[in-house]
Formats: sequence, C-alpha cells, structure tokens
Amino acid sequence: MVSIISKQRAASRRLISFGVVALTVILGTGITNHLRGLWLSAWLLYAFAFVIGIIMLLDYWGFSRFKNVGVVLTVNVFLGAITTVEGLNAGAYLYIIPTIFALVFMLGNTREYRAEVIGYFVISVLTFAATILFVPNSSNWQVISDDIYEKMFTTNAIAVVVLCAVFAYIGIYFERKVYERLINERNKARHQEQMIREQNGYLREIAFMSSHTVRAPLSNILGLAALMRDVPNDPDTFILVKEGIATAAQDLDKAIHHMVSKTGNLIKR
Repeated sequence: MVSIISKQRAASRRLISFGVVALTVILGTGITNHLRGLWLSAWLLYAFAFVIGIIMLLDYWGFSRFKNVGVVLTVNVFLGAITTVEGLNAGAYLYIIPTIFALVFMLGNTREYRAEVIGYFVISVLTFAATILFVPNSSNWQVISDDIYEKMFTTNAIAVVVLCAVFAYIGIYFERKVYERLINERNKARHQEQMIREQNGYLREIAFMSSHTVRAPLSNILGLAALMRDVPNDPDTFILVKEGIATAAQDLDKAIHHMVSKTGNLIKR
C-alpha cells in the first residue's frame, strides 16, 4: 500500500514538473503570437494552457484516474489544431516530438504502463503523420508573411530542442530519485532483518539462561535447603549447606546480571 501511494505521488510530481515547463513554453509562444497579430494562434495556445492547467489542478486534488489520457489527447488535439491554423511553415507540429520523447518519463517507466505508453505513442505518431500529410504549408486561416513564418519556425525549432533537453533532465532526475528510494528501502529492509536476527539470538540466549544457567544454582539452593531441613542439628551439614548456598547464590547473581545485560541489549534495539 505504501509503495503504491509512493508511486502515485512520484507520478504526480513528474506530471507537475512537465506541466510547468510545458505551460511556460505554451504561454510564451502564445504571447509572442499575440504580439505578431496572430490572434487565432494565440487564443488556441491560451486555451491549450488553460486545459493543461486544469488537468494539473485535478491531479493535485487527487482526481488522477484519467490524467494520462487527458494529457495525451489534449496535447495532440491542440497541436494538430494549431498546426492547421498556422500551416506547416510555422513548425508547430515539431512540438509533437518532445511529447513523444517525454511519454515514458511522464507516465512512469514501469511495467504496468507498457501497453498504455505504446497506445499513446501510436496516437502521437498518427497525429504527427496526419499534420504532415494533410496540413498545407501556408495557413488558410490567418495571413502570415514569409518573414513571420521564418521567425516562427526558428523560434519553434529552438523551443523544441530546449523542451527535449529539459524533459530528458526531468525524466532522468525522477528516475534517479526512484532508484535512490528503492536502494534506501532495500537497505532499510536488510537492516531490519539483521536486527530481527540479532533479537532472536538474544531471545534464544535468554531462554537458554532461564532454563539452564539460572535453574542450576537455584536447584542447588533448593536442594541444600531441603538437606538443612532433613538434618537440622548437624554442624558439619550446616557448614556444608552454608558454603553451598553462598556459592550457588553467587552463581545465581552472575546469571541474573548476565540475563539483565542481554535484556538491556534487546530493549535498546
């Protein structure tokens, strides 16, 4: 149960990290297009950022059941729409590349996500192929000059490279954190196992002392006391019993002190 919760939290932190980077790029590109007078592109990007922000908030509030499919569909739908209204010359379709690149890291590189990741790869590749095959080079929705197209393609290409680098860093960072946590948990489990073994050893030793080391002098004292009762007026017997009881009491005292020290070691652990 703890491991599952830990994985969910790690996936949530991963998504938020990717989302913050993506929102920065989306809003920056939207503002740039706004300043260039490309209102349709700008508002599509603003809507794109808004939906991504909603998904991140829902995930933060614990509604994370459909976050993966929501992110992938949102990214592909908006990138396809933006490419359509801008034309291929703007290079918006290039953003599908870091999306594909980040899928494994974003969704969690674990066995249970294998089929899901493959499905999202297929969706992203099909979206990329569809934009290349069916979207014209120049926009039919906005008036964009060749000079603006050149600037847009250069800006988008640089942003895509930066996104790939940042996504790689974030992915490796979280994978390293997961690896370190697994190592710590394994070391902790080994330490606890060693403690249990040592405690079992102390318990066996205490049990042995209780049944043998302590019992022997105690049995001697009981036997000598019985002898004293059977022969109450014999001086030689009295001396023998007195010396025997003193020796047995010393042995018993040593055994008790030894047992107490073992019990103390057991409690400290």
